[in-house]
Amino acid sequence: MESEAVGYAAFFQGQYPRVVAKLIAFDGFEPQIAEDAAAEAMTRLLLSWDRVHAPRAWVRTVAFRVAVSLSTGRQQALPDKEFADDKAANDLAAVELALMADTAVQGLPPRQQEVMTLALVDMTPVEIADVLGCTAEQARGNLAHARRALRNAIRTEEEA
Repeated sequence: MESEAVGYAAFFQGQYPRVVAKLIAFDGFEPQIAEDAAAEAMTRLLLSWDRVHAPRAWVRTVAFRVAVSLSTGRQQALPDKEFADDKAANDLAAVELALMADTAVQGLPPRQQEVMTLALVDMTPVEIADVLGCTAEQARGNLAHARRALRNAIRTEEEA
């Protein structure tokens, strides 16, 4: 029981800021909605910790659904203030990289956009498959196609 609590605490520390950053950067939710949704998802995860096999994918999916239900349905711009959490501030570099890649990602087909967006927030192909309802092989294939298209886009941009 104590090892489960330690495992959950470590998961929470490592993943809560990433979930908040994903909700803000990729999904466009207001910071307060993102924080509330991530906290609610983490609370629900705690209650189901022993039954969840892919906690990263599970908590991201639940957080997104909670954020949708909390929001008024309109997407907001990125926040002008810095993250209050130091761990989230450390993840900002990953978010900035993802935002720079966002323009190129928008040129991909919809499924490749979804797969690449989830990969950019450190989800594995198995977790991506869980979120998108496909097989891990399909997620890997879409990810490979998306990476190839992004490499070609970057190469074309550099040659211009």
